[in-house]
Amino acid sequence: MLDTQPEKPDRSTIQVFLGFLLGIVASLGCLFLAIVLAKTIFERNWSYPLFDAIALILVGSIALKNVRESSYALGAVIALSLALLLDGACALVFFRK
Repeated sequence: MLDTQPEKPDRSTIQVFLGFLLGIVASLGCLFLAIVLAKTIFERNWSYPLFDAIALILVGSIALKNVRESSYALGAVIALSLALLLDGACALVFFRK
């Protein structure tokens, strides 16, 4: 009998870790971009978490499209997801003040 299941690409732990580091760099870039945009467009502080969440979702969706082909994208998606969760938690604390 022939099994015709598609082959899954091998996931290298090193590549996933490097993708995770790439995701951390991308999330820091999103944070910097959010701070610059929020300072130039709005004078209120509430817009930082909003712009950061939008930027993280955009970068994460681009990385999510490539998850099946690349281990780097998988690590980046993991890091960007954690950064989005942290951004949401910080936004909740920020808005409770």
